[in-house]
Amino acid sequence: MINIIVNDTPHLFRPDTTLDRIIKELKISENGIAVAVNENIITKSAWNTKTLNENDKVLVIRATQGG
Repeated sequence: MINIIVNDTPHLFRPDTTLDRIIKELKISENGIAVAVNENIITKSAWNTKTLNENDKVLVIRATQGG
């Protein structure tokens, strides 16, 4: 298992885990979110190929309405 930090919270995943698998396993809705790994934005089309490594930091940002 490898340790991945998601929004400042550590989680354990299999070594071959992709970004889309993390989003699904943590039950994060894919609508209206942006995702960065180690401060680099990852496009949604690349989520299924972006494999994560030990101690990677994932930041999930949700768009909100406001005025």
